[in-house]
Amino acid sequence: MSWRVSAAIIRHEFRIMLKDPSTILFILFMPLVMTALMKPLYQSALSARGVSGATGAEQAVPGMAVAFAAFGVGFSGFAFFREHGWGTWERLRASAATSADIMTGKLVPAFSLTLIQMAALLALGVPLFGFAVAGSVLGLAAVVVAVTLALTAFGMTVTAISRTSQQLNALGSLGSMLFGIIGGAFVPVAFMPAWARAIAPATPTYWAMRGFRSVTLDAGGLGSVALPVVVLLGMAALFGAIAAMKFRFEETRIYFG
Repeated sequence: MSWRVSAAIIRHEFRIMLKDPSTILFILFMPLVMTALMKPLYQSALSARGVSGATGAEQAVPGMAVAFAAFGVGFSGFAFFREHGWGTWERLRASAATSADIMTGKLVPAFSLTLIQMAALLALGVPLFGFAVAGSVLGLAAVVVAVTLALTAFGMTVTAISRTSQQLNALGSLGSMLFGIIGGAFVPVAFMPAWARAIAPATPTYWAMRGFRSVTLDAGGLGSVALPVVVLLGMAALFGAIAAMKFRFEETRIYFG
């Protein structure tokens, strides 16, 4: 593997991302609007649970950050499908880039974009919505990195099992919606029916929200997010293993651009 070659692919992917402002609008503007709309509802819900002094930002800000990060699981997939649609996939494979170079070059931008998105939304939540971290900021950062890894790996799994960009879009959207809803990003898990609470721990968003709650509402330290972080890293490893088994560089994928 050559870091120089990987870096060239990474730069190319970032250039493509920056040429499409709709991506930035979707991952930053929309979650901020949703946060403003949902914050009063979450404040009432937290007050009903007896959480005194809650502003609703404790759920709204990380909830929308995680939910929209989940919506971005297809970013890495489309980086692969575009090459097939543009007829450049075989040229890329015939270049000096190894399979590891290509995988790194495609996944690092997707991971970085999701990481930047979540960090920006959490940071903007402080002045805009009064979001506060009563516990460990380092713990918060650990959860952000861990859930970003899990979502990026899930995106690669969806890519590996999809043969067309329509399948990628459908599977990615379905998974993202389920993660956001069942995982407690949109509705606190405590308010869900029993069947939803039972399956919520199967989603990375559940563990991310649990970790965020530990350092905001519960004012926990770094140790309080140890379990959520370990589970998220385990999910990232599982999704990554599935993707590695299913992804075939020689397969032709159909891109509807």
